[in-house]
Amino acid sequence: MRVELLTVGKELLIGRTLNTNAQWIGRRLARVGLVMKVVTTVDDDLDEISSALREILRRKPDFLITVGGLGPTPDDMTLEGVAQGLHLRTKLNSQALSMIKEHYVRRGLAAIELTPARRKMAVLPLGALPVPNDAGTAPGVRLVAGQTVIFSLPGVPSEMRSIYRGSVEPEVKRKLGPLARKTFRIKMTGLMESAMAPLISRELKRHPGAYIKSHPRGIEDGVSKIEVDVAVVARDMKAARNEALRIVEEIVEASTAAGATIKSRSDEP
Repeated sequence: MRVELLTVGKELLIGRTLNTNAQWIGRRLARVGLVMKVVTTVDDDLDEISSALREILRRKPDFLITVGGLGPTPDDMTLEGVAQGLHLRTKLNSQALSMIKEHYVRRGLAAIELTPARRKMAVLPLGALPVPNDAGTAPGVRLVAGQTVIFSLPGVPSEMRSIYRGSVEPEVKRKLGPLARKTFRIKMTGLMESAMAPLISRELKRHPGAYIKSHPRGIEDGVSKIEVDVAVVARDMKAARNEALRIVEEIVEASTAAGATIKSRSDEP
């Protein structure tokens, strides 16, 4: 199953803001057995958003998640860019407007004026459905384009995570079906990453569906340090754990034979 992410915001491109949303979503997907295929980041610009959207949809992902640009300010234009990319009109959505009103009521601001900027957060592409945002004002949005389900989420991390947990992840899991993921981390010394490379290549040939990745951790007192992550996804935890353990045992045996000292082998969440 293919999932792609489109993050929107100049602050991400100029280094003002670290893209922690992409990291968080990538980790959540990995927990259910998926690897996010592509992360695209664009400026707050209608043409950039719409062209990136069309480029992504040409790859026909099962899910496209956009993050950022749903707020009341002029540079919040993700939904307009999505509409432009899909050749759709936008319209004030009464359900989304009700969600915004309810948010202000919950905050004790029932009398607040729904200015054009606030109403803007309820203007959605035609055919889109608002998704509840329990942590903020702007609703999330769900829209289907061909075979792709598009979710648009706010860029504020707490709001993004709330909507993702409540609406996006359950739908991803339903489509994916039951999967189990087991991971291990091996820490060793005395072996350079270049020496580890052929060992990992051999393991990937033996276990083509596994994730095996080395991470060099520098050299201390002339001794190299390296970590190796192993992850296996299967239809049940027993199968995932058994294959992951086989890979770990094979890596440990081959690394030790090549001169490494194994410091630890641990389960990773």
